[in-house]
Amino acid sequence: MTHEPAQPEIGTMAYDASHDRIGRVMAHLSGHIWLRPPGGGREWTALPEDVQPVSASESLRQRVAEANRRARQQRHALS
Repeated sequence: MTHEPAQPEIGTMAYDASHDRIGRVMAHLSGHIWLRPPGGGREWTALPEDVQPVSASESLRQRVAEANRRARQQRHALS
């Protein structure tokens, strides 16, 4: 009996080892996991065996970086 690793939940942050990137899980479709960069941008696909959950501290770090990026963009748009 083989044990398949649990897929990360939609909305959580995960590490894609094949692309060496962290992204937010957007969907599980056609045997792939769709991820999007934390600050937004173009989605990419990864195989489930290449995707691992990230630690709570790494996820928090990514969310803070995303919020800081949005704040800088808003300040720039107002100036």
